Amino acid sequence: MAGYVLHHYNIIDRSRVGELGPMSLPIVEKYGAELLISSPVKALKGSTSYSNMVVYKFESFAAALEFYHSPEMAEFAIFRDKIIEGFATVMPGHSETEDVVKSGYFQS
Repeated sequence: MAGYVLHHYNIIDRSRVGELGPMSLPIVEKYGAELLISSPVKALKGSTSYSNMVVYKFESFAAALEFYHSPEMAEFAIFRDKIIEGFATVMPGHSETEDVVKSGYFQS
């Protein structure tokens, strides 16, 4: 099982972007995340208005949700959102997808 948190974003304050990693590291470690991707991106087909991506892997979808909705991330987001703009999503790994879909999570 696995869960993922993905941030697809643009940097709006390059002078402070280097602060994000060190500030987020204790939160990432506390919730047992593995940083899989932290990179600029290039669309190979279609287009995107966002130029960077970060992906964290967790032991489960529930663990990814717990991290994303944690008090620590809420506090961090106040600072982060002054430096980057974009979107974030929490996704289940393949083995959990069917159960998460059946749970109604993806319904608006």
